[in-house]
Amino acid sequence: MQVKILSILSAIILVLCFTLPSLADDSGTITITMTGVNEISITLDKTGWDLGDVASNIVIETTPPIQWCILTVDGNTNVNTFIVGEDAKWVDDPAAYEWTLSYDGSNGEHKYGLWFRISGDTTRGPNEDGYVPATKTINEFWPYPGKGSSLEPSDTKQFGLRLITPTYFYGSRDMQTQVTISAVAA
Repeated sequence: MQVKILSILSAIILVLCFTLPSLADDSGTITITMTGVNEISITLDKTGWDLGDVASNIVIETTPPIQWCILTVDGNTNVNTFIVGEDAKWVDDPAAYEWTLSYDGSNGEHKYGLWFRISGDTTRGPNEDGYVPATKTINEFWPYPGKGSSLEPSDTKQFGLRLITPTYFYGSRDMQTQVTISAVAA
């Protein structure tokens, strides 16, 4: 796009160079200043976590626990990132059965907890281990209030997940959920 604009401008300027002397005794300079659009883009190096068969009331962590996935800022502007989870649905009949995602990371009957932790961060979260509950409400992923700064282009953050299975659930059903990490301009 810039090449076309510059080519058109060059052609116009060349035409003006030959016609302006005949039209006027003075010459002038035109300065054109343009700014590119901010591109907001992040990528994750992992987009699935297949757990296979799970038992009730257990804790499962990604391997390695807090360096499992890498978030990379691919755009050309600083970003703040956010995380939100969903209820887990039965793959064969999503409307028939689900596990409810906990609002605080706890588990219960047909209710599961999901947590995340960013590598190197032990100051966040309700427990001393730095894990933070991922809920159905959009929450700050990085930075979080009062800590850290926005992510710059090419910055990365490693993180891991922790799942706490329901205390009771109907077995032999493939369950699936989605965790969304999004970015906005800082």
